Amino acid sequence: MEWGTLGVAATGALFGIGATLITDVFRSRRERDQRWADAKRAAYARFLTALAQAHSRMTVAAARGEAGPARRQAIHDAFLSDPQYSDAKSVLREVALAAPDHVHQAAESVYEQLRAARDILAEDGMDFASPQYQQAIRPFFANLDALQRLMRDDLQPPAERRV
Repeated sequence: MEWGTLGVAATGALFGIGATLITDVFRSRRERDQRWADAKRAAYARFLTALAQAHSRMTVAAARGEAGPARRQAIHDAFLSDPQYSDAKSVLREVALAAPDHVHQAAESVYEQLRAARDILAEDGMDFASPQYQQAIRPFFANLDALQRLMRDDLQPPAERRV
């Protein structure tokens, strides 16, 4: 065998091995990024769902018409007793681990707004039409929508993000 043929064969082998390695690195990175995006998507969905369901459970508890400490306890229990997850605060901690700072800060703000609405709703004599409750719950829903958009944008590939 001639040296030239051997050199061309060795170069071809090195080129093939190099191309395979590069392809495997890119595929591995793409799969890792997809798993991370899936984990973030799941945490985001759990958090948004936990907030919405906590609000629903609170309003149901408030509609029962209890008064005094029983009302306060029923609304607080409704806020914390999520049958699917432990509660919105626990899922907020997942978001803190997975989300960029700006998304986590927005999520924490929305959570605090729901807590404030909970405290107002738990007061005696409060109902859904009271100005104090409406003043607390309207920004919650507006910021919940804004948070959902932030989360959706965070899940987009970097070239498609609006933020």
